[in-house]
Amino acid sequence: MDKIDIEKLNRENFRSMMNALSRPGSIEEIKPLFKSNLLAVANTLLYAEVSYFYKGNEDFELINAITNSKELSENEADYVFCDKLDEELFEAGKIGTMKDPEFSSTYIFKCKNFEGIEVKLSGPGINGSSNHTLPISKDFIEKFNNKNSTFPMGNEVFFINEKAQVLALSRTTKVEVL
Repeated sequence: MDKIDIEKLNRENFRSMMNALSRPGSIEEIKPLFKSNLLAVANTLLYAEVSYFYKGNEDFELINAITNSKELSENEADYVFCDKLDEELFEAGKIGTMKDPEFSSTYIFKCKNFEGIEVKLSGPGINGSSNHTLPISKDFIEKFNNKNSTFPMGNEVFFINEKAQVLALSRTTKVEVL
């Protein structure tokens, strides 16, 4: 059995995730944990003082044991994980308040790849604007732009594909369908 330096893995994955978030539309590599990209991200983000909600088929029991984070409902959780894009789940999450915008939900969606609707991204971290394809729907774009319309409130969204890559949209990103 190979030894896993979980702390090192978490540091590397956290850096990749923050790079993706600071440059929306960019693609970063992550390293799987227990052969799972989603569990690697969950282990990176979760700890005893935060909560999560998970909708899917992966086994989160080991992550529960390692992180000791609390499982709450989708409208109370700090981190929301899902095996696919789920617009209703996205709409249910908290967006924080003007005084405490950090009390919002961060979403992590699994996807096969980053192919989908062609969009134009603009905002902080993007030089002017850039065109990308994202594994989302027009309805999701409308919900994303609506939930993130009152800065500093809003949500960050991470997409993790089957190739162990992550792409993110920050709450300050503007998404337009092309």
